Amino acid sequence: EKGQIYDVNSYTLTSILLENGASVTRSPIVPDAIDEVRSAVLRYLDHDLIVFSGGSSVGERDVLVKIVEELGELIFHGVQIKPGKPTLFGLVEGKPILGMPGYPTSCLSNAYLFLVPAIRRMARLPPKIPRKVKAEMGVRVVSASGREQFLTVKLKNGIAYPAFKASGDITSLANADGYIILPVNLDVIEKGEEVTVTLFD
Repeated sequence: EKGQIYDVNSYTLTSILLENGASVTRSPIVPDAIDEVRSAVLRYLDHDLIVFSGGSSVGERDVLVKIVEELGELIFHGVQIKPGKPTLFGLVEGKPILGMPGYPTSCLSNAYLFLVPAIRRMARLPPKIPRKVKAEMGVRVVSASGREQFLTVKLKNGIAYPAFKASGDITSLANADGYIILPVNLDVIEKGEEVTVTLFD
């Protein structure tokens, strides 16, 4: 309906978790209200890890930070990555709480960077070694200042083209074959420069 948002993240995260050895309980959508989020945290404390998508930024309706601080310990809030800065991690009664960004591209990038290594370690599985290929950059790319950047790309005949449009754009994921990591100290990737593409499964 008009004004509503498609639930992409719960399905994406469930798929990634199942592929990496987890058993998953997918919660119904939790409203952005303190009492509702608090109840959700307490309800799932019998699980080994609780993952939220959304509610981890700094807006008035982003209440997960307050709940984690109220019930337990906030370890960190915010990471120097684009997209995906509004990410949090904390402990409630000794159980890890991971708050992922609500935007689909941000959520996916941080799932690969944070969630997959964490869940595999918890499951006592070896680290996942993703497939990587070399490609030529199809356009000039200017990096985000002061932040590591996770850039989704589409491969065409050995050439990588940016697939990222905006953090909330679902087609950024659907059209992407993989991603490249632009480190903090990199300002520009020139057209024709060789890059390493980490492929999605």
